[in-house]
Amino acid sequence: MNILNNIKQNWLTYSVILLIGLLAGYLLFGGADEHDHDEEAVAEEANGDEVWTCSMHPSVREDGPGSCPICGMDLIPADQVDDDDEDDYSMVMSESAVQLAQVQTVAAERRVPEKEMRLPGRIEVDERRITSVTSHFPGRIIDLKVNFTGSRIDQGEAMATVYSPELVSAQRELLQAIERGGEDSRSAESARSKLRQWELTDDQIREIEERGEVEKNMEILSPADGFVMTRNVAREDYVDEGSVLFEVADLDDVWVVMEAYEEDLDWIREGDDFKFASRSQPGVSHEGTVSYVDPHVDPNSRTVRVRADINNAGGELKPDMLVYSELKSESRDGEQVMVPRSSVLWSGPRSLVYVQDMEAESPRFEAREVELGHRAGDWYAINDGIEEGEEVVFHGAFRIDSEFQMQDRFSMMNREPGTGAVPGHDHGDMDDEEMEDEEMDEEHDHAEAVDGATDDFREDFKAFLEVYLDAKDALFESDFDQAQEYFSLMSDELESIGLHRMDGDAHMRWMDQYEAIEGHIEHILGADELEGQREGFNELSQVLIQAVQNYEISGVVYHQYCPMEDADWLNREEEIQNPYDPENMPTCGEVIERLEN
Repeated sequence: MNILNNIKQNWLTYSVILLIGLLAGYLLFGGADEHDHDEEAVAEEANGDEVWTCSMHPSVREDGPGSCPICGMDLIPADQVDDDDEDDYSMVMSESAVQLAQVQTVAAERRVPEKEMRLPGRIEVDERRITSVTSHFPGRIIDLKVNFTGSRIDQGEAMATVYSPELVSAQRELLQAIERGGEDSRSAESARSKLRQWELTDDQIREIEERGEVEKNMEILSPADGFVMTRNVAREDYVDEGSVLFEVADLDDVWVVMEAYEEDLDWIREGDDFKFASRSQPGVSHEGTVSYVDPHVDPNSRTVRVRADINNAGGELKPDMLVYSELKSESRDGEQVMVPRSSVLWSGPRSLVYVQDMEAESPRFEAREVELGHRAGDWYAINDGIEEGEEVVFHGAFRIDSEFQMQDRFSMMNREPGTGAVPGHDHGDMDDEEMEDEEMDEEHDHAEAVDGATDDFREDFKAFLEVYLDAKDALFESDFDQAQEYFSLMSDELESIGLHRMDGDAHMRWMDQYEAIEGHIEHILGADELEGQREGFNELSQVLIQAVQNYEISGVVYHQYCPMEDADWLNREEEIQNPYDPENMPTCGEVIERLEN
């Protein structure tokens, strides 16, 4: 009986040990098969602890409530995210993070790109309507009937009186020929032909014959109606045969000559209609049709002359009058996939667009490198990388890109995800070999800068950037008037930099950025309160951040970002000075990147 009891007791002991082993094995290995979490998450779930994260920075994971170590926002319970939906080129965000970042998307459209161009120009004399008044015989100017330029002249009206010994001799030959052989003799007709070759009219020749004596001083008559544009002689001047005495222009028809930039040429064709106006007639619009596109590019201005013939019978349009024209044209390439201009992020020759996966359960965004086509106003044509109907981010793209950079994924500044090449992050406890690897990665990033920027351009842009930083400080101090002074100065500095400072890709990029910067500054200068200034300042800052990266501007500035305002800016110091809401959150923000060249 005791033996039987011992067997039962031993069996029970073994059974308990076996169950404990099975339970331990399940806890150690079974959970890994069902849930592909990291070790930290498994330990937290096994202990029953709740995971807390930041809605703006999903990479932050804490075991309790508190503040985000990156942006200072309150932590929230972590949303359940399927890690399988993420890779080096995509990222899943929580719904609250998307809302706080104010991410907005729009479907890529397929349509014919249209572009409205505003081209500067001037009124010019139609070269085909210029008549030169030439001396056909040597002589001396006795008197000027037209003694200043701009005079109105009619055809046949006297312009000057000339004494010419050769002309006197030719008149004597005519009178002698008539005396010897009569008016119809061959010698008389030969003498008349010689005078006609010297541009004497039949009326002048008839007067010589009727008078029967030589006219010592002969009048030079205008060959056309118009205005005297040039006068090359004065009284008592001696002139040779072939000398141009005056130029007379008919201004009933004139040219409008516009300056088109190289990047606009594909949009302009002969036959395109346009409208133009002058400063002398505000509110008055004229219409024209492009009649000629010059095949030659001006090497200094990098522009091409575009010409139109305009009727000017009323005389309102004056030569050399400045005009501005508006020309609207459709792309000759037909329908293309179009995305908003704000969707495109630039880094050197690369262009990046963030696309939202609408089939994912949680908001999932994918980084796409795209090939840009024509820019059409506030839209870009996409030659490759985006399909019609895909949802692209047009607001909050910078915020998403900064998250991609922080998590070392493919982004605007990180071309090789997983290499640790994240701009602006701390070195921490790196050893020498890791430091060397990072320096090589940074050199690779700097190689993305656009070629063609000159040292002179960089110096001028640096001076412009200094004024921008002063304006930022004024906004941080909430000084509206001081900020407006700096923005006005920025406008002057931008004009002094000019459009045509580089060649190749750098020139093309700067043209786009110049136009954007100019528009944002104009918007700011039109504001009547700080809120309007700050709205335009955010848009201006995003363009300048790209420009500093593109052209390797010397010095150190910090790209900073406020998640609460979804706003970026550049700062001289690493310390946060939020220019968007300094009264309530002067230190709210984070350093996205340290820009140094």
